[in-house]
This record gives sequence, structure tokens and C-alpha cells, in this order.
Amino acid sequence: MLKNALDWVSRPSGQSVLRDKPSLIISNSPAFTGGVRAQAQLNETLLAMHARVVAGKQIVIGGVADKFRDGLIINAADLSIAKSAVERLAQACAALESAPQTPRFAGVQS
Repeated sequence: MLKNALDWVSRPSGQSVLRDKPSLIISNSPAFTGGVRAQAQLNETLLAMHARVVAGKQIVIGGVADKFRDGLIINAADLSIAKSAVERLAQACAALESAPQTPRFAGVQS
């Protein structure tokens, strides 16, 4: 379902609403791998849409049954890594807001 939604917002080609928008991928899974394959595929999709995937460690949380309670991360190490990633995303969003606006597509007048 997520892939279908991303396909829709990637249209028309080269004009995705996510183009140049900061993006962060956090995956989790009951398996110890934490959804790493799904994360890799999502990363590929976002890059193809020209979204700005925030640089840094991949955030994959495996074994979620022992790390979440009532929808909250209770594992201190995973919480710290996730918070750090969200802070990087917030910084990327703030930088985008303060950047001078330039036309999105050369040769196209608004």
C-alpha cells in the first residue's frame, strides 16, 4: 500500500511532491533484521523521486515485541538512535525553510 501511494505522489514524472523534501526512514519488525530489506527498497524509491533522504545511520529496530510497550519505544538504545534521526530530519526541514526559494523547473514560469 505504501509503494502504491508513493507511485501516485511521484507523478507526473520528475515532478513529485516529495522532490527536494527531507525524508527519514525508520523501519521495525518482529524479526531481528528490523525490516532492513523494506527500508532499502523505500530508500531506492525516495531517491528515484528526488526526495532528500536524511543522511546518517539506518534506523532499523528488530525484535519489536521486546522493545515497544503501548506504542512507545522502551529500549533506551533504540530510542536514542531514533531521537537522533528525528533531530537530523528537523534540522533538514529547518534548513529547507530558511533556504532562498528558487524555481523548481528551469524554463517553467509560474
